[in-house]
Amino acid sequence: MTAVGVLGGTFDPVHRGHLALADRARQALGLARVLLVPCADPPHKPERTLAERYHRLEMLYLAIEGWDGMEVSTYEIAQAGLHYTIDTLRGLREENPSLAPVFLIGSDALADMATWREYERLLAEFDFAVAMRPESESVPRARDWPEPVTRHLVRTPVPGDATLGRGGRVFPLAIPTIPVSSSLVRRKRAAGETLDDLVPARVARYIQRHGLYAEETCP
Repeated sequence: MTAVGVLGGTFDPVHRGHLALADRARQALGLARVLLVPCADPPHKPERTLAERYHRLEMLYLAIEGWDGMEVSTYEIAQAGLHYTIDTLRGLREENPSLAPVFLIGSDALADMATWREYERLLAEFDFAVAMRPESESVPRARDWPEPVTRHLVRTPVPGDATLGRGGRVFPLAIPTIPVSSSLVRRKRAAGETLDDLVPARVARYIQRHGLYAEETCP
């Protein structure tokens, strides 16, 4: 079995924080690679219209140029419709039985995990690597996580641990995170501000060239 990181999201657009998380998690855990999996239609953000999937996909390909150990997966985006994390991870594993997925996630997202489809089954079946966000009043802490999440909390494996991806564990990653979000990128773009410190230069040029997010109003 080969432990592979899986980082999902809308990537609307991909930014430097996504890339840093993927790369630092790969190195910290000794993962063979990290798959970036853009969604077609996010089940938790139905109120917002996303950039067309081909734009989000192309920006991802541009963003990972020059980065070792990163790949773009079209598993969700090629099929359209709603996809849930548990179905995607199972699907990736079915496509490649030697793959052992390790789901990468920010610590703040775990506070809402009880709303995810079959989340207890998901926790039992797959490993979760959690990038711990700096604590603040606006960021949920570990004590805000649902009890099934904390029940699976274990010490972080050493890089290259043979048990990575076996499932049933949540382990924290003490890796630096970059304070940037896709919503911040969209707001700065709508305000006519530079994006150079938020997204790779190739992505910034793509956004400019295609007129993306110029009239962004949603948070």
